[in-house]
Amino acid sequence: MVSQNAPELALHAVAADAAVLAGPAASKPVDRRRMWRRQRVAGLVGLGVAACLGSVALVLAIQEATPFVGRVGALTALSSVAAVVGTSLMLFLLLLVTRWPVLERAFGQDRLVAWHKKVAPWSIWLIVAHVLLIVTANAMEANAAWLAGISLVVGKYPGIVPAIAGLLAMVAAGLTSWRRLRGRLRHETWWTVHLFTYLGVVLAFFHQVVAGDTFSKGASRTFWVALYALVLGLIVWNRLLVPAVRSARHRLVVTDVVRESDDVVSVWMTGRNLARLRLQPGQFLNLRFRHRGLAYEAHPFSVSAADGERLRITVKALGDASTALAGIPQGTGVTFEGPYGAMTPARVEGSRYILIAGGVGIGPIVSLAQGLTSHDAVVDVVYRASLPEDLVLTDELRKLETEAALRLHLLAGPRTLHPLSPDHLRSLLGDFTDATVFVCGPESLNMRVTESARALGVPASRIHREVFDL
Repeated sequence: MVSQNAPELALHAVAADAAVLAGPAASKPVDRRRMWRRQRVAGLVGLGVAACLGSVALVLAIQEATPFVGRVGALTALSSVAAVVGTSLMLFLLLLVTRWPVLERAFGQDRLVAWHKKVAPWSIWLIVAHVLLIVTANAMEANAAWLAGISLVVGKYPGIVPAIAGLLAMVAAGLTSWRRLRGRLRHETWWTVHLFTYLGVVLAFFHQVVAGDTFSKGASRTFWVALYALVLGLIVWNRLLVPAVRSARHRLVVTDVVRESDDVVSVWMTGRNLARLRLQPGQFLNLRFRHRGLAYEAHPFSVSAADGERLRITVKALGDASTALAGIPQGTGVTFEGPYGAMTPARVEGSRYILIAGGVGIGPIVSLAQGLTSHDAVVDVVYRASLPEDLVLTDELRKLETEAALRLHLLAGPRTLHPLSPDHLRSLLGDFTDATVFVCGPESLNMRVTESARALGVPASRIHREVFDL
């Protein structure tokens, strides 16, 4: 059921005490820079451990490769190295999506997603190269046609059929992530294909520990099994067990749906002891609504308001799931993962805070503005939309403007009128020296603002955005 006019409900969170809104971490003064440095160091340590383990794997592969001589031996050696490096990179990719708090807090999902996209093609191509090289080597050794080498490999190496099935799952995940193809797929289809990546990695594992000499025995086998156990254990713990326990403990349910515009609604939820979530302004939750058409998968939604007893997400009808939320009934149960995201006041650096939102991206920006103004910071909020009626939550922003040190810039109109170019932002906001920029909106807007901020002298380390691709 959608409430058409409920401004008093929406303004309740703005009137709430700022310390409660921001969670327990904001109830007392904190050294945000010191906390941020600690988190970054912890994240670097975690990635360093992963890099060391991958290096050990590479050394083991090279040790196996060195005895080979001749063309067949060289191809076999290259195949082994490609397999180990490609699989190590695949495990690194899985590590990036484990929702390991050490990495999430230190780098934020924006950087983790960027790394994931850059590394993924290399991992898949190396594993494909492993297959092509080993088939070629066996065909040359038997003086047979290349296609005949496929049957030779299947008959020679144990566990090869499940490994091929695993490779096909990985290739499918890579193809469906190709921008041109993904834009034509429903999110549910893309998500389902990616689930099979986990199965593919497990299927490939059995081939790795029974075929060849690299990981089939001794300390190397123990190391490889432990590496898989570590990554898969983090996935099970952080993606399955922790969310299940938190969902059972907090028992989120939908209490109201408020119509903000023709295609935007806010969904209010309540639960038990929500303050214990330590939800920070700017963070998001992966929510799975136990309602027909919405229960199959979780979707990421930024929290646009929270007061310790309730929380709100603000959603635009862009797909099947977001459209269905407008009709979700009161009392619907919600399971969740999170909170996630490092686009929070804890990452604040410098003396100026500029928050830029596009469309429904205003949700986390409103939450961030509330958190930053509670720290006696001067905040500029730039909110761009195509039409005036697309500007939502403006009552809350205007209330913050009158009650706190916030400067609000509402930009309704085409991109030609409000291009968010370097010159436009400079004329609107002045000097960007020592500014920290937070941006949330469509990817094209995020990219434009990022490029403009860099052109205005803002270091990449002080430009923050959140990405929900994982």
